[in-house]
Amino acid sequence: MITTQGIQHCLAGGEPARPFSAGKNVRFALGLCALSLAAAARADDAPTPPTADPAPAQVAALAPAKPKQYNLALLQGAGKTVDVKSLLGNNNALPGTYRSDIYINRSLSGRRDIELVMNPASGDVEPCLPLELLEQVGVDMAKLHSAAKPKAGPSLACHALPALIDQATATYDAQRLRLDLSVPQASMNRGQQGYVDPSAWDAGVPVAFVNYSLNNRYDRNRQFNTNYANLGLRNGLNVGGWRFRNDSNLNAGSQYTTSFASNNTYAQHDVTAIKSQFWAGDTFTNSPIYDSFRFRGMQLASDEGMRPDSERGYAPVVRGTAETNATVEIRQNNFLIYTANVSPGPFEITDLSPSGSNGDLEITIIEADGRRRVSRQAFSSPPLMVREGRLVHSAAIGQFRSNYARLKTPAFASGSLLYGLTDSLTVVGGFQSTQGYQAFTVGAGVNTRAGALSADATHTNSRVGDAANTGNGVRLLYGKFLEPTATNLSVSTSRYFSPGYRGLPEHVQDMSDSVSYSQARTRLDVSLTQQLGKNARYGSLYLSGSDQRYWNSGNSQSVTAGYSNNWRNVSYNLGVSYARNLETVHRNGDRSERQDSTIVSLTMSFPLGKSPTAPRAMVSASHQGNGGSSVQTGVYGNFSGDRDFAYSVQAGRDGNGGNSASAALNANTPVANLGGGVSAGPGQQSANFSAYGSVVAHAGGVNLGQQVGETFALVKVDPRVSGVKLDNYAGATTGHNGYAVLPYATPYRTNWVGLDTRELGGDVELDNALQQVVPRRGAAALVTFKGVTGRRVQFQLSSADGAPLPFGTLLESASGENLGISDPTGRALVLLQQERGALTMRWEKQQCQANYALPPKAKDENYLRVKLQCNAA
Repeated sequence: MITTQGIQHCLAGGEPARPFSAGKNVRFALGLCALSLAAAARADDAPTPPTADPAPAQVAALAPAKPKQYNLALLQGAGKTVDVKSLLGNNNALPGTYRSDIYINRSLSGRRDIELVMNPASGDVEPCLPLELLEQVGVDMAKLHSAAKPKAGPSLACHALPALIDQATATYDAQRLRLDLSVPQASMNRGQQGYVDPSAWDAGVPVAFVNYSLNNRYDRNRQFNTNYANLGLRNGLNVGGWRFRNDSNLNAGSQYTTSFASNNTYAQHDVTAIKSQFWAGDTFTNSPIYDSFRFRGMQLASDEGMRPDSERGYAPVVRGTAETNATVEIRQNNFLIYTANVSPGPFEITDLSPSGSNGDLEITIIEADGRRRVSRQAFSSPPLMVREGRLVHSAAIGQFRSNYARLKTPAFASGSLLYGLTDSLTVVGGFQSTQGYQAFTVGAGVNTRAGALSADATHTNSRVGDAANTGNGVRLLYGKFLEPTATNLSVSTSRYFSPGYRGLPEHVQDMSDSVSYSQARTRLDVSLTQQLGKNARYGSLYLSGSDQRYWNSGNSQSVTAGYSNNWRNVSYNLGVSYARNLETVHRNGDRSERQDSTIVSLTMSFPLGKSPTAPRAMVSASHQGNGGSSVQTGVYGNFSGDRDFAYSVQAGRDGNGGNSASAALNANTPVANLGGGVSAGPGQQSANFSAYGSVVAHAGGVNLGQQVGETFALVKVDPRVSGVKLDNYAGATTGHNGYAVLPYATPYRTNWVGLDTRELGGDVELDNALQQVVPRRGAAALVTFKGVTGRRVQFQLSSADGAPLPFGTLLESASGENLGISDPTGRALVLLQQERGALTMRWEKQQCQANYALPPKAKDENYLRVKLQCNAA
């Protein structure tokens, strides 16, 4: 169906979908314009019955508009009848109130009742725009023209957007129940940009899913063979607004005891009124003040993702260097939260999902020869700062739980509050309590030109039997991003003034009587990233370091630094890592302490050809402080330029003259991400395999897909249009039931979901190939694309006497569906779903019918030309 305002736009001289061209193509120009303006899918919400006309005072603020004039001289075919009168009406909706989606600068902002009123000056039906609506969608009210601001009268008075803001427009689409507001960015409130009103948050559809990650490796050397496997499961069920989750791990191997651990099992629900999340079950505390630990109970905590000016979740980047084809395991609070196979050379892990807001990360690198290198990396909150008037809270009550069977499980209560007294001052408070233990925290955060700084002090009382301990600790957090120099710096330091200081987990360990631990004394963590030059023209630097000292054990330090840049087509990275007291675990179970471990590495890569899909060569050299060194060289790329299938081949030589080789394959398939590799070196061989994917069950069937995140989406296309790829998501494709799994979506924010239509062909037509969705946290939102399949046919429309029908003739199916509109020569290009049938042609106040029967489809047919003549009376 051709929309009224679309034809008006074309006839008024607006730009059509394709530019007008000279010669014989001119006769198709307006027809193509009309076809490009086909209406999108009908909105789910039906309009409410029109209300009575508003009072004259309510529309007085609408700016007068001159009647629209249409230049018909641009239409080719002078002297022929042009039947477009029925499409020239200025109004495509009656005055009334309609539940509509509101888009601001092409992004969904919310859903609310929009009142359409008659402008007495122009006779047009226009949307009523109260000032409170403009403020809600993020317009900076201070940027409105002072002359346009009402000095008196009702706050809900209607206003014309161009009269309030230069170059701003408001367009209402009655067919899609959609109000489009276009406002220059300079007139938008920066704090509101990207925010979507809760009325448009999508709770998703009922689903059940299993997210799995399987890693298996086989090692062989001169002395023994070993096999190791890890299966990570994230199981989920969404019913209504509830999210039920379980995270589990299964470990097995020839040299390992088979073990199964459930990290957490909980139910979660949004609490929209106070911008919070509620959890119940086995999960981890989520406090900005105290270290995270596992518990069984209930928790209520602020969700900053629901706020307009919120920052997204923070997770550290884990960097390291693998000497062989290795497995990396990352643990937090002794729970395995990440595992992956990596190739020789430097690696970066940027997709962590930590179990809590605080708590160190333990990184284990398992080399192909069985050696294990264990290090620790800090993970803590940024400075404790919130905006003026904001209250950030976290409260948990339940039973302490741990992965150690010997630890006791006392009941506890914990709470923390952050409140913004001013934009520059935040106050902090918190407490924790359990059997024989109390902790109290007070602090403050200040925002200065030199950066954000927060300080908090904690006092603890701990009593186990006749032993009583008291301690005090102070923590400083500093963060600063310097926009002129693109410098990002964060510093965290802690000081515990006596051995009697206890955190709640340490107190529980004291209660358990048989578990020893290190008592922290001081700690310093520094992280720095620096871009050199505008847009990192001269490269970028990164630095992270940690220094930890204990009352009852030794000290440990670690530093990682590097520089990366590009020179023409060559990318390179220079990295240095240093660690003291890096633990080494041997095959026989013995442990030893390496006093120092230093690794310097240089990696370069460059393309082997000028094509954008050309493979790249890689050269990597590393040197260890003990004198060992190695060199790796190889090639990696994609098969035939296909981003879904990648390969890498490497060969290397160590300082002792030992040669090694490795190869790896990775495939982003529609059902999973699969990977595998083999390597061989002096006296050892290894092989590994990995599979990451999901199984999602929903009302439309069961789909296999890539691993899904915390929040994801289901994309539905007509089942007859199979194998449709999702744009910008490698490997995601619709299955036999017409559904595809979109692995990741950002909660409470606008997510654009698009279809890759380049391979659909001419026999497929979609109402819209790009849509938006705003899911709630943990939801599986449903995005539906309406499409049809058939054959493209260009009909030459003629009357019973053979004369071409006039321009603007509507072509309808037997069911009354508008298929297309004719061009000035009487031709109409349509998509037919049936091989034979009857069509209706309407023009002026006349109509006629005609039957058609299509011949068998040719092998290379793009579209078919058919004459369609009105049946004789």
